[in-house]
Amino acid sequence: MDEVLKEVLERIKPTQAERKQLEKVANDMVARVNLACAKLGVPARGMLVGSAARETWLSSENDIDIFILFPEKLSREKLERDGLRVARAVAGRKGRERFAEHPYITTRVGSFEIDFVPCYDVADAGKIKSAVDRSPHHQRYISKRLTPELTDEVLLLKKFMIGIGTYGAELKVQGFSGYLCELLALRYRTFKGVVEAASKWSPGEVTDLTRSYRDVDEIKALFPGQPLVIIDPVDPNRNVAAAVSMQNFSTFVRACQDFVRKPSMRFFFPGQARMLSPREVERVLRQRGTALFCLVFDSPDVVEDILYPQLHKTEQALVMRLVRAGFDVIRNDVWANSKAVILIELSSEKLPKVQRRLGPPITVEAGDFIEKHLASRQKFSGPFVDWAGRLVFEVERRHVNAEQVLEAALEERTAFGKHVAESLAKGYKIYGGKQIVKLCVDKKFSKFLSEYLTRCLPWYR
Repeated sequence: MDEVLKEVLERIKPTQAERKQLEKVANDMVARVNLACAKLGVPARGMLVGSAARETWLSSENDIDIFILFPEKLSREKLERDGLRVARAVAGRKGRERFAEHPYITTRVGSFEIDFVPCYDVADAGKIKSAVDRSPHHQRYISKRLTPELTDEVLLLKKFMIGIGTYGAELKVQGFSGYLCELLALRYRTFKGVVEAASKWSPGEVTDLTRSYRDVDEIKALFPGQPLVIIDPVDPNRNVAAAVSMQNFSTFVRACQDFVRKPSMRFFFPGQARMLSPREVERVLRQRGTALFCLVFDSPDVVEDILYPQLHKTEQALVMRLVRAGFDVIRNDVWANSKAVILIELSSEKLPKVQRRLGPPITVEAGDFIEKHLASRQKFSGPFVDWAGRLVFEVERRHVNAEQVLEAALEERTAFGKHVAESLAKGYKIYGGKQIVKLCVDKKFSKFLSEYLTRCLPWYR
């Protein structure tokens, strides 16, 4: 294992020249923020935060986060207005406005992507006024505790997370944030310590670095049903791992088990998923023998952290509608660019015309059930008692085609994400079977579909 980790670190650790270049750009940007604040008469100051500030960035990363700290007594409206004024003054014409919890500006300087984010300079991280207000506290907490040796362990853990596909707390990914990786390194002291401990984790794993709670049961009661709970040292009411899905938690644990058993560079530098040609896509679809549908519509004009939860909510509503109609859903996924796609794969496209309607057990009076179905025009047979002792009618199924079920659900748009429902109301198209190949003209979608059809844990590619 040590030889593998040594080789990985040599490939991912920034060189002295890279560090100097980032430090120069970051310091210059902070100085410019402070100068802009003075010129505009804005009571704020710049602060470098995140991996760039803590030297926990990988050689392939070029992100710099500059926070603009305002007094906490300032109104939200004034923070947003003055924050953008300062950020625009520094970023110039190249700056682009984006929106998370509130607006911020992003720009490029050479190869660096720089975010200018307004926040409140709160004294107590437990009394924040916006989610980003914790970041300066995270910066102070981590920078006081990280040693050069621990920094290397963080780099290894981050690259491991990236390699296995579980890195990133954004809702598109639902994985592990950089801050979470740093806390795990602080808890277990080495990368080896993290993976050996995590290889034995089960859902409901809890870490409380600052011992803010009496016992684990108290923490689990506060954060029920979450696969991983890491108490934020600067705000004990927050779970740093709240974004981590059960899927990504389980993927990480499985990767740790496999790495401990057989260390390999593949966990850090996995092979790429093979891109399928349109002809290969058609062949694989035929070989699978399933019914694949792609619902395509215009992506709502919202940020990804709003879009993806709404896509998944809509996806689940459609899946449940199909399941209730009797279809067997094999797998489903979502993708978005200028167009959004909800992909659903079924074991079959059609169902038999007949379906069973089960009545109550013998301990419950069945008169109403029998009368209702005896009079139904959809009745094929019944009532009779099956081998399990249940009353049964065999009746005509309302929808036998999956596309009919989808169309009915899309007409009603019940339990859909708000912005997704609005976009679907303006129009959509359902592609099925061979028609899906037409969508492969979009290279990014083609990559997504290829990965879906050849899905495999990255380190097994």
